[in-house]
Amino acid sequence: MNFIINPKTLKEGAFFYREKEAYSGVHKIADKVLKDIESVFGVRPGSAEDYAELASSAVIYGTIGRSPVLERLSEQGLVDLNEIRGKNEVYAFQVIDAAGEQTGKRLVIAGSDKRGTIYGLFHLSELLGVSPYVDWNGIKPRKQEEFRLDADYKHVSKEPSVRYRGFFINDEWPAFGTWCHQRFGGFNAQAYDHVFELLLRLKGNYLWPAMWSARFHDDGPGLANSELADEYGVVMGASHHEPCLRQGEEYKYLRGKDSIYGDAWNFRTNEEGITRFWADGLKRSGKFENVITVGMRGEADTAIMGKEATFADNINLLRDVLRTQNRLIREHVSPDLEQVPRMLALYKEVEPFFYGDEQTPGLIGSEDLENVILMLCDDNFGNLRTLPTEEMRSHKGGYGMYYHFDYHGGPISYEWVNSTYLPKVWEQMSMAYDFGVRDLWIVNVGDIGTQEFPLAYFLDLAYDFDRWGTGAINQTDEYTRLWVERQFGAACEAQDVANIHRLINGYTKIAHNRKPEAMNADVYHPVHYREADRLLAEIGQLMDLANELYARFDEETLPGFFSLVYYPAMGNLNVHRMQLLTGKNHYAARLNRMEANWLAEQIQACMKRDRELVEEYHAIDNGRWYGMGLSEHIGFTRWNEDECKYPVLMHAMPAGKPRLSVSIDGTGQHSEGSGWHVNQLRMNFRQPDVTAASFTIYSISDLEAPYEIICETPWLTCSAYQGVLNGTSKAADTITVRIDRSLMGQETEAGIAVKLPSGVCTIIVDAKLPELHGWPANTYVDVDGYIAIEAEHYFAKQDAMHTEAGAAQPSAGFQAIQGYGRTLSAMKVFPTNRYFTAGEDAPYLEYRFVVHEAGGYEVELYMQPSNPVTADNTLYYGIQANDGQLQIWNTVSRGKKITDSNAEWAAGVLDNIRRHSSIVDCRSGLNTLKIFAVSPGFVLEKLIISPAGKKPPVSYLGPPETYYIGENNQ
Repeated sequence: MNFIINPKTLKEGAFFYREKEAYSGVHKIADKVLKDIESVFGVRPGSAEDYAELASSAVIYGTIGRSPVLERLSEQGLVDLNEIRGKNEVYAFQVIDAAGEQTGKRLVIAGSDKRGTIYGLFHLSELLGVSPYVDWNGIKPRKQEEFRLDADYKHVSKEPSVRYRGFFINDEWPAFGTWCHQRFGGFNAQAYDHVFELLLRLKGNYLWPAMWSARFHDDGPGLANSELADEYGVVMGASHHEPCLRQGEEYKYLRGKDSIYGDAWNFRTNEEGITRFWADGLKRSGKFENVITVGMRGEADTAIMGKEATFADNINLLRDVLRTQNRLIREHVSPDLEQVPRMLALYKEVEPFFYGDEQTPGLIGSEDLENVILMLCDDNFGNLRTLPTEEMRSHKGGYGMYYHFDYHGGPISYEWVNSTYLPKVWEQMSMAYDFGVRDLWIVNVGDIGTQEFPLAYFLDLAYDFDRWGTGAINQTDEYTRLWVERQFGAACEAQDVANIHRLINGYTKIAHNRKPEAMNADVYHPVHYREADRLLAEIGQLMDLANELYARFDEETLPGFFSLVYYPAMGNLNVHRMQLLTGKNHYAARLNRMEANWLAEQIQACMKRDRELVEEYHAIDNGRWYGMGLSEHIGFTRWNEDECKYPVLMHAMPAGKPRLSVSIDGTGQHSEGSGWHVNQLRMNFRQPDVTAASFTIYSISDLEAPYEIICETPWLTCSAYQGVLNGTSKAADTITVRIDRSLMGQETEAGIAVKLPSGVCTIIVDAKLPELHGWPANTYVDVDGYIAIEAEHYFAKQDAMHTEAGAAQPSAGFQAIQGYGRTLSAMKVFPTNRYFTAGEDAPYLEYRFVVHEAGGYEVELYMQPSNPVTADNTLYYGIQANDGQLQIWNTVSRGKKITDSNAEWAAGVLDNIRRHSSIVDCRSGLNTLKIFAVSPGFVLEKLIISPAGKKPPVSYLGPPETYYIGENNQ
């Protein structure tokens, strides 16, 4: 007999056995699961404290140590509690026969602790197809007639990979703050009930609450927030500058001339007042489950001491602060300090205070930090800073990581909608875990709204690293597919699910390349390599796809799709489209093309659409997310919204007589055909796999202007040979030129004459093919004056080797991370925590290419903007051309630290790329280039090879990959 849930069994009697000994918070979660069951079967299940009132199929839930019925079942041999006893956040999920005189089946959900039971209860919801966003986003589950579990079904969960896993509500004004006050009247327990539920459904357990203007322990009202968190088993923490269970805003309200806490956030001048402030926080909130933040920063998240303080002064202050805080924790929380979870955030300037320097010992190894979790940080843009060395990993307190999906600060804030790309999260956070960061992971999600998708991934990665971590290379796409199916499989067809998957991957990749807040008209080049047009075409396809999907959802299911996918996707894409069009508008206007005026109208439509999207987000589902779209997001010029500006639109005044201009698409070449000016342009067909190219004729006036194209070469054809433009209803014509090499004979060059009102422009077509015979596959041949190589397309690679059982075996080597980076993919060495010596044990990638002239060539590497993993601020790679000198380079400039004033770092995080160049000697003909991994964190995306002093035309993404010999060119 199976365990069955259907409307009939739900009406037979109580479905949940509700023990009075159970945790109150577990009962509250059980009530939420009963609501989930009702949403699936249409019948509200009941619960009872009397075992005799249970239906034939019923659930028994409980926690070891708080459940007599579980102990009884264990004594009867029906469940084995020893499988979970003493473990962290584990649950057993098992079908058994009903005990005693009753018949039927029981589903036993036994938790090793409170959170284990809660995760077990939510596991039932998951099996029924209920989304973790059923409450937060209103995702509706598929209706079912019946659900069955086999009579011998049993599942025992794993212990989470990371002990504390959670998120930080930050930068919460105007969005989350407005939402809380509009819906709940403040940052109170009504609001946090929904936040806690989302956290627990996503298998998180740890939270930093909103803190810009909020006071978590006061806003409940009173301790209601803290008490609710404790009921649910949510471990509370506080941000890096809020020690001893006191919110940063609390001191602002309590300080004063006559205050017992003094009137200065200064441990040197107001030690007594600050110490009392911390002591009272520990007395008030230390009875709850917390990870207590220790250490100290200045008010409003600034440096601890003034500029006049020395490095040693700051370190000594922190030592005194830590000693005082440890004493207070012993006095007011527990005399056994080892049993009190504590955390020191090594954020910004605190990081060098931890490491010290050659003259001044830092806090590293200090007895005051014994058993304290040392929380490392990224650079606020998703790139990890320092990581524990092998020696540091023996620290008893372990390590944490503070990561960002949202940031309010320099060089440009990003806090509007999701712009997080999963492959980058995987690459960075899996490396953190590999380096021993396994005790605490927290991510800044800003206002939560639209961050639900990457947040789920972050928490799943932390919960089950074995499934999604380093061993799961190139599995973020599979994760996305499963996530989409789970949220929307009940509401749409399989093809729609696949299209949502495509939409999410598409918009997050575009946002990874440039966040919407950091977009402006000068980012992508308007003409070079057609990168603006190519991106506009992709954006257009994704926007069309999003609108098609939007139309398929009914009124009940649309809000969930809108909040989780449509709004962040369309918001991102529309802002990118607006700025790309602005770049084209400015370029066209500078050349007086009438196209500029048509582009200006499109830009205005994008501005209007942006406002419409925010308004719909605020109105949909009866204002469920009102306020969540209020963050500024267009035209940032600095780190905050001051001086944000909408695109500047340019209009072209029409010339007084008919005038036309010709441009070779993808280049900056242009001509009006005058005999007194540039009247020859060049079109390149030297790449063997290229069979078509194009040029565009633009109107420069609003008068009718005819053109004629003359092409007498039999192996070239044009898509049109004449036309008329008037600058208004028709401002441009694009002409496609096709080549038929079978008709060429010995010819390699031809001319296309374009007759314009001002004269004749001649397009010289260069179709001379390079010598290809004898070169091996995957050899790049210079046909454009430079060579661009996607890192994945190496000629060969060599792994680091070790000897095992008398045979050489790979111990480390480059692997491709598909979809990573700004164009195709990236290459990174695994394991991720190894160091190598170039030319000895270092793995390398080998590339082969052909150039026509010997000499010095610049090799520019495009790399993920990784930060050094150690405090010495070095990230090395090696490079060697042919048998020449092996050069070792540090990709980070000496003395350049991660600060807002570091223009090199700022450019890297905004561009999401770091570039580094070196000069190598090449010979005429075939050359070999080797790139060696030396330091951890080296991630290679692309290589550009060009004659020294002759860089290819500038662009944001760099030149597209050039010709190479092999199957990929067929």
